[in-house]
Amino acid sequence: MYKLLIVDDEDVEREGMAEFIRWEDYGVRLVGTAWNGVEGYEEIQNQMPDIVITDIKMPVMNGIELIRKTKEDFPDIIFIVLSGYGEYEYTSLAMELGVRHYILKPCDENRVVEALSKAKDELKGREDKRQRENAIRSQVKRLAPRAREQMFRNVLLKREELHKDFESYLEERGMLRTSVFLTAFHKENRFDYLEQFVLTNILTELLGNQHVVLVTSIRNDVIFLLDQAVFKEMEPVLVKVKKEYEKFDSKPVFTAVSLIGSWENVEVMYEEIVNTIRMNHRGSSQSCIDEEAIKGAESYDQILFELYLGLVKIRLSGELGNQKEIFLDDLSYLYGNEEMDIQIEEEDTEAQLLIKGAEYICKRQKIKGPGEKEEGRMRQILQGIYVNIGNPELSIQWLTKEVLYMNEDYFGRIFSKSMKQKYSSYVLNTRIELAKRLIRDFPDSKLSQIAEEVGYPADGQYFSKTFRKLAGKSPSSYKEYIQSLK
Repeated sequence: MYKLLIVDDEDVEREGMAEFIRWEDYGVRLVGTAWNGVEGYEEIQNQMPDIVITDIKMPVMNGIELIRKTKEDFPDIIFIVLSGYGEYEYTSLAMELGVRHYILKPCDENRVVEALSKAKDELKGREDKRQRENAIRSQVKRLAPRAREQMFRNVLLKREELHKDFESYLEERGMLRTSVFLTAFHKENRFDYLEQFVLTNILTELLGNQHVVLVTSIRNDVIFLLDQAVFKEMEPVLVKVKKEYEKFDSKPVFTAVSLIGSWENVEVMYEEIVNTIRMNHRGSSQSCIDEEAIKGAESYDQILFELYLGLVKIRLSGELGNQKEIFLDDLSYLYGNEEMDIQIEEEDTEAQLLIKGAEYICKRQKIKGPGEKEEGRMRQILQGIYVNIGNPELSIQWLTKEVLYMNEDYFGRIFSKSMKQKYSSYVLNTRIELAKRLIRDFPDSKLSQIAEEVGYPADGQYFSKTFRKLAGKSPSSYKEYIQSLK
């Protein structure tokens, strides 16, 4: 059932449509009403409707402005425009924004239902097209070697129900009923694609291609699915692999081998290997997300702080191209590689990663979600702050006007009430705490780069002055202090 929002400054029109039309009879659920564009946009953010019926001439923010703003942030929402005679200029602007559905005032139920039916047909057409594209995309991916690697990774991490594809591949290899085991290679820094390729070539040359079934990488590990026929000879083979690999990369490589089992139990084998690596070789600096800090978090802003810090660490480590994969892998480690109830799309931005990750962790750790309206608004405020923390223009005026569309006085009241401090103090302290953590974890990074990541100009003067005031040392002195502890 599609969700519908009505935005109209005329009480008779708005309340009449809301109260006298039996929306559910037409496959629609009314989720709210609003009397102007500003209130309408807030409801859109809160309710995420599929269809919005909006008047075109309204105070504060008119229908054109509402459509333009919504199309920028939520392009999939379909608008139905209410317009009167003589409003051609407005309807023409709406058409330029992609609106194709109109109701001429005064409207009755038949006109509303007719426009609603066309809007639903458009939504259904989009959904059908998306499903067809996804089916084609899935088929192409299954044929690609890289897709097999991703399939193997997802099976190990219990992210998707891919056992049928996994089973089909094993059947093609003639190994569906053959017992298997896992071998992992681990090092302090992540294996890049070339290093994984070298490692795979060495192992395949020693064991034979027929015994190396699948390979993938997860964080700092390269994992191989191997035929049980080579299990007994793994000890000397691993010694040779490590010796040959050291000619390519001098950094130490550790290994772990699971017990033999059926392919249905590869997730259990992987957990066995992860536990072995954790006990023997895993250091706290390997994760972009601080596991201890996340699990000790008691509030939404603490979680956003740690996740934003993790995303910056990925950038500073030069792994921006693998950001989503690394971020998901690190989240999976938090809870023992259990199945993750989080949907990350290929087109998701860093801001969406941050927000989806925070919501997932809140759910897992049963941190209180938004109940009253002010609690929900505080989550939106904190999201707005952390999404834009690297923007030097992050003033209260800019945030309320450009991001939250909220009254500045109202913002100040609920922020001070919830956070027990002023907005300016909160942003200042947050930026300097982020900088201190980044200096600690990336002491080789340039201070100018760290300054930019937390919202200060790269010249460093204002950053240095603020840092000294709050930390008691200049950034360079603090950096020297941190290095002296290692």
